[in-house]
Amino acid sequence: MVNHGPSKGCLTCRKRRVKCDEDRPSCRECLRQRRVCGGYESEKKTCGIRFKDQGTVAGLLSPTSRSRSPRGPTTPEWTRQAVIPATVTPSDEASAVCVFLTSIASLGRSFHSTQGFLEPLFPVVAKERPGSVLSAVLTAVSTKLWSMWKSPTNSYRTPHPPFTRALSRLQAALNDPLERSKDSTVLGAILMHSYESLAARSTHQRTMRAHQDGARALLEHGAGSVPDSDCRAYLRSYLRHCDVSTYMEVQPDDISGLDVWFDAGRDDSMPANPTAVLDLIGLSIANLQKRLSTFMCGLVKDNLDRLALATWWQDASSIDAQLLDWVQLVPASWQPYAKPEEDTFAYFGFCDIYPTVQIATIWNVWRVCRLMVLRMELCLLAKAPPEALQQTISNATEEYRFPDPNRGRELVDSICRSMPFYLGNRQNHGGMHDLADPAIRIPNYHDQDLDEGVRTQYLRGDQVMSLFDYKRHILVQGPSHALLHLNSLIKVLSKEGGELICRGLREDQVVWIREQFLRVCELTNPVSRTNW
Repeated sequence: MVNHGPSKGCLTCRKRRVKCDEDRPSCRECLRQRRVCGGYESEKKTCGIRFKDQGTVAGLLSPTSRSRSPRGPTTPEWTRQAVIPATVTPSDEASAVCVFLTSIASLGRSFHSTQGFLEPLFPVVAKERPGSVLSAVLTAVSTKLWSMWKSPTNSYRTPHPPFTRALSRLQAALNDPLERSKDSTVLGAILMHSYESLAARSTHQRTMRAHQDGARALLEHGAGSVPDSDCRAYLRSYLRHCDVSTYMEVQPDDISGLDVWFDAGRDDSMPANPTAVLDLIGLSIANLQKRLSTFMCGLVKDNLDRLALATWWQDASSIDAQLLDWVQLVPASWQPYAKPEEDTFAYFGFCDIYPTVQIATIWNVWRVCRLMVLRMELCLLAKAPPEALQQTISNATEEYRFPDPNRGRELVDSICRSMPFYLGNRQNHGGMHDLADPAIRIPNYHDQDLDEGVRTQYLRGDQVMSLFDYKRHILVQGPSHALLHLNSLIKVLSKEGGELICRGLREDQVVWIREQFLRVCELTNPVSRTNW
């Protein structure tokens, strides 16, 4: 029913002085004009705050509806107020959800580049009612991150009532056959896993997999009985991505957790973007490592299977070739640009710039993949008898060759040049104040000293953001991604054969990596730095 009184319309229609039909979560006028609906007056002035009235406003802020103008402060004022609150408290759930959806679940993400679980969150959460399981879990995650951002001294050890409510709501949904079959319940379980994963990182404990395994069970249980929506297919792909990503970060010798994916192969219903292809290569690398462990046992017992070793080397060369071919799948707009930097936070005078944190992360996963293959080859070279190894390599490849020792140094350099992009010049975590601190500098494609042709290419890309959104995107998401890649890099260099890669690094490079690791620990979790 159309409201003819201006006091009850959405904020956007009231500002434009046009009639508003008060449709929720976004009015039809805003949708027709492809505008961001600013939501409705806080019910602290009327009746009360409801999750869907405010939270899903941010959810409708899709990449196509956001302002894409790279120049000038085009971000709506209501978003600025939500991101840098002056008077609201951490308990304001609507503002917390708004920050999460705009700064974490939206900026930098798209189905074409990323393989996370947040991409399908918008269309699913927009259909949810207040009090649903997904709404409850989203509120728990959002309010916890909000409180930690606004007050960096807060931690996951602090009691958090929204988490208890979300856990209770999720349990009730699992006991209801109808709710158990919904995509939103699966997504809620995955989102709950992300909460506990962040908690584990914060308190330096092992991540519990109960919710992730529960989401997997829900998808398997629904196979054949529940219509296979695009969301379910995407979430299956996400679970594979999650397992492969965990393997890349931790690089365990036991890869039994990946067995379910070895036989599955490529599922045509899953997205085939560069990240998904990289996941499949990651599975091949895990299989390569498993077979290498068998060879190591054979070498110890002086029982080397030369045919199996020749096959292994041939497969390792093939995987490395697949990684080189993967670069051809990457759009030109994703290419990093090595920008000269004189600031102290740069990596020996340089910093690589990327369109988004997610695209930088895809590149770094690719680099870690190549380093893992190189480490295994070098490990085998160091352990196997020279004459036997030379013969097997000659049989496996067209020409006898050893891995290029410079390859490892170049890959490590590329990962290190991305660190200033993720971290800027920040030395400590100032919470929400960082988002408005003019002293914080983030290298980006809006910089006036950037080559004009390079800047134009980025600004014409499909991932372009305003300077305000870009800085917010990096500040919120950058440090956790930097920690992920430094962990993966250190793991590669620490495993057998990694010391041979380290020999190609200078001492000052090793010192720089150590300093960045300490800095990123400070930025991601200042409270528990003393326990690290």
